[in-house]
Amino acid sequence: MSMKARYILFAGLTITVPTMIFLLISTDKKTFHNTTVNENIIQIRDFSVNSDNTDLNTSVNGKVFIRGEEGIPEHVQIVASVEIDPKDWGGVAFYIPDHWYISNVTSSYPENEMQSKAADFVSIWTSDDKKYEWNAMIEVGRDRRYIPTGGGTGTVIIDIVPDQDINLQSETFSIKAEVGSEDKDGIKIFGPDSIEVPIALINY
Repeated sequence: MSMKARYILFAGLTITVPTMIFLLISTDKKTFHNTTVNENIIQIRDFSVNSDNTDLNTSVNGKVFIRGEEGIPEHVQIVASVEIDPKDWGGVAFYIPDHWYISNVTSSYPENEMQSKAADFVSIWTSDDKKYEWNAMIEVGRDRRYIPTGGGTGTVIIDIVPDQDINLQSETFSIKAEVGSEDKDGIKIFGPDSIEVPIALINY
């Protein structure tokens, strides 16, 4: 066998053998995606609110995904796109209803700020006072010293779950989002613009 023929044979084996091994491994492990889409989604709600009552350009737009079985919510996920005006110290806030609890918050606000830590721009407040309809509040880009945080954009994802000791079959609830800030007659106001997203239970 000539040197050229040996080289062609070696090159062919170098390509063919690894390919056959890869195919055999792939077949043996049965590499395929067994993925479900919108599993247990029983409702999807859109919401949007802008700082129309002020000169600020602050807004939040998003969706609420409600998961559960037989019309009873078991998990709610809020996915929101936020934009906060550079002059705004009020930012964006989300209010969580009574009998619901925050399980996770993920935020990219403010994006494109390499020195910033996104977690530093998120605050979570809770209340045990039953006279309020809201159990907790998530603030993004809000400064309670009334100092603008610099503004910017980002995505916020909030996961909430219900109190296991409460029967949700007999009640409805809402999630509230508010934006902006205002100084009216010397009084500092957080969130002069807001919207409530009603979540209605479905009876099957």
